[in-house]
Amino acid sequence: MPNNDGYNITAFATTDKPGKFKEITYHAPPLKDDEIYIKILACGLCHTDVIYMSQPETILGHEPIGEVVDVGSSVTKFAKGDIVGYSYLRNCCLDCRQCNSGNDIMCYDRVMFPEGNNNAFAHGVVCKDRFVYRIPDNLKPKEAAPLMCAGLTVFTALWKSKIPPTGRVAVIGIGGLGHLALAFARAWGCHVTAISHTPGKKDECLKYGAHEFMCSKDFTADYIKNAPKFDLILDTVSADLDWDTYLNLLDRNGSFFLIGIPSGPIQIREIFPFLQSEKVFRGSILGGRYIVELMLDFASRHNIKAAIEEYPMTPDGIAKAVEDCEANKLRYRAVLLPK
Repeated sequence: MPNNDGYNITAFATTDKPGKFKEITYHAPPLKDDEIYIKILACGLCHTDVIYMSQPETILGHEPIGEVVDVGSSVTKFAKGDIVGYSYLRNCCLDCRQCNSGNDIMCYDRVMFPEGNNNAFAHGVVCKDRFVYRIPDNLKPKEAAPLMCAGLTVFTALWKSKIPPTGRVAVIGIGGLGHLALAFARAWGCHVTAISHTPGKKDECLKYGAHEFMCSKDFTADYIKNAPKFDLILDTVSADLDWDTYLNLLDRNGSFFLIGIPSGPIQIREIFPFLQSEKVFRGSILGGRYIVELMLDFASRHNIKAAIEEYPMTPDGIAKAVEDCEANKLRYRAVLLPK
């Protein structure tokens, strides 16, 4: 039976000092019929957490894996002891055009991170059972945590692109998102090329799944003209690019998926060739409930795991993970482990 008194939850909130956190305790009321109480075992740190870090008194964290401790009276999908995770989407109306077409992540009434009080830099969390996912047995909590956002983001782009296993895929940027994009695209069956401005990353890229490596420092007009063309380019970097250069690497009918967050405006100067070639430039966020299930099954079957560095889930541990993330020192995802 659920705890009728509710739960006193230890969590870690932002402060008015940038990059600093404090331990707090808040009370979660008794479970509703469709809710689950989860003890957090691991939680990934995402760059999106860093973006929202400027909001004081905010609990961050949206890549958690945990153990089910209590379930509401109508919950049948999960039981105590199950290892589960949840992601960016926390609730939606389940009855609009988007939800009814399987695209619940686009619901106009969606509740997404950092909304709500179920963020995961904490020892426990309460979630609705519809937005919780069983973690495959062959994925350890600390390995699965980054999949709940980073892995889901790149998997969703591959899924939405409808790229066939014969397709040619390029991944721009080999970081927290990029190294997982290489692994997923390789397992998808595609020919995969890594694009990085760091020549020394070639061996790492090949290890994570790339068949070939391109260094963007080599990009000249002649190089781009003679380079192989791609059916899909996944841009995983938060940087301003010469967009025309990369669009010229696309084959006709090719798609460019923007996953990273550039700081400046996006401008396509060579618009006529872009239109004549019927190329696609689109944004992409992570997927909804159905795609989470697909991603976890795919990752389990192909043994896809993030490269991680571990940090204690304490105020100092979180601050250090954030510092390393902002300094681009992570190889490649930080995972926080409660003490």
